[in-house]
Amino acid sequence: MLAQAIEAQILLLIPLILFFPTILLLIHFVRQAIIQKKKIFYYLSALFLIYLATHFFEGAQALATTQLEGEFDFIMAQIFRMLMLYVLVIILEFYSQNILFSGKQTLLAILAFFAIGGMVSGPELEATLIESRYIISFEHLSPIILVQIIFNLYATIWVIIMLRRNMKSAHTSKQRKILRILFISLLLAILLPVFPNLIESIFGRLRVRSVYQDIIFSSMIQGSGILIIGILFYRISNNPWLLQQQEVYLLIIYSHDGLELYSKSFSRNISSESLILLAGGFSAISSMFQEITDAEGIIKAILLEDKELRIIKKEHFISALLVDYSTEATEEAHKSFADEFESRFRSELRQFAGEVSVFTKVDEIINNYFY
Repeated sequence: MLAQAIEAQILLLIPLILFFPTILLLIHFVRQAIIQKKKIFYYLSALFLIYLATHFFEGAQALATTQLEGEFDFIMAQIFRMLMLYVLVIILEFYSQNILFSGKQTLLAILAFFAIGGMVSGPELEATLIESRYIISFEHLSPIILVQIIFNLYATIWVIIMLRRNMKSAHTSKQRKILRILFISLLLAILLPVFPNLIESIFGRLRVRSVYQDIIFSSMIQGSGILIIGILFYRISNNPWLLQQQEVYLLIIYSHDGLELYSKSFSRNISSESLILLAGGFSAISSMFQEITDAEGIIKAILLEDKELRIIKKEHFISALLVDYSTEATEEAHKSFADEFESRFRSELRQFAGEVSVFTKVDEIINNYFY
């Protein structure tokens, strides 16, 4: 009993160095979800709650006094580990492409459903009592393990392909650096911790399994990965464009009378003359629709076959952004840009008399949100 208590304390106390900042990140994401009501913060909050639940059941397994209790804690830890990977896949796909439910996610959900269903209904487990501590694992080549392996491999391959694609389409070295760190953190948080149980289930139980193996894989490595992911998304939430794989083509700011105040072309195919025409065209289309429909608001978006124009109306100006497609990150970056532009040039906008040279420093704001 004394050895069991010491091992349980080690399992619970060593990760506290990483555990405390993880809780702080969870509090931050929950707070942002309540304040900003953005889906990305709800998903991040769910990810960290699931991680804490996984860690709780892994620690509880070390404290289990009966085989039944140990098996229950083991099953719950495995279920939450799969949910953690699934939620992380949703976060990555939603944040970069604004896709909430794709075919890939549906297949992952089906695999998770079969695996979790098998774990709950009739799991085939092996239990070994080592120094008053129950070591639980699935039976050799259990069907649940086979589904779990397929789930992990499919999710892993998909995440690697997505991150590789994002790195190739990254526009700056900062984006590529963020994506590389994210890839490493995924290996630490999701992939490496599942190896011990998977190896035992495929090749049979290891002759010697130390508590320190669980500390290294399930606590320290996984905790480090989750913490890095949290810090990255904390950083990205202040600059949501860093994970985007799409392109921004142009940004135009014009007055309510249709006069261009500032324009920025990110594409060589769009000339300065075209920008002037576009500014007048946006204003004319908006005014026409307002007059015909008696609508009080402005058009918020214009959908093209392969592009989308997002429009934000402020008190003294209108901002139009042309991108491949709209995401929550796109809307946040555009809104933050418009808010900062309004705040920095408030006096110039109120006293505007046609002199657009006062807006030459807008490039500094653009660099903060779209690079």
